[in-house]
Amino acid sequence: MILQIVVWLSSILCSAQVFSRPVTCQLQRSRVEKSRGLLHTMGGHFPAECVEQNLQIPFPTSLFANFELQNVGVEKAIYETLKSIDSLFDNESLPKRWSQKELEEFQDIVYLQVEENQCVSNSDFIKLEAILKPYFQKLRAVLEEKEFSSCAWEAVRRELQSTLHFILQNNSQLLWSSSL
Repeated sequence: MILQIVVWLSSILCSAQVFSRPVTCQLQRSRVEKSRGLLHTMGGHFPAECVEQNLQIPFPTSLFANFELQNVGVEKAIYETLKSIDSLFDNESLPKRWSQKELEEFQDIVYLQVEENQCVSNSDFIKLEAILKPYFQKLRAVLEEKEFSSCAWEAVRRELQSTLHFILQNNSQLLWSSSL
């Protein structure tokens, strides 16, 4: 009987500890900055042998202009961008020449941002998804068309660096959390 009470109390205390974790639901600028830096350092400079395969798929910057005065819309756009990046990198055919340690750290940071900010996705922005989805479909199509070659990944990596750079440079009005 005493053993049952101890087990029962232990499970209550464990549950209280797990569920008492505060949910901030605020994107962390430092993590986005770190992600961008890792994208650069994991593969280094754009390889000369890939110059012919370099692509120009501009990030839909108009997406952020549409939500200029609405932080929730901007947060949703950033969240959906990170979620799409996470999905792109959920792939077995990533280049072997990239630093695996930095690649894993990049994937972990992006995944954490997505998981910790799921509450941002509660707001419904159909127009946002209609603008953002084709961009990532084009990136995925490039990878598939080039059979996930190293050069295709390099081109996608370069585009994503530009995307994160744009987000960081053009969303200073957003109240980012500063912790890492």
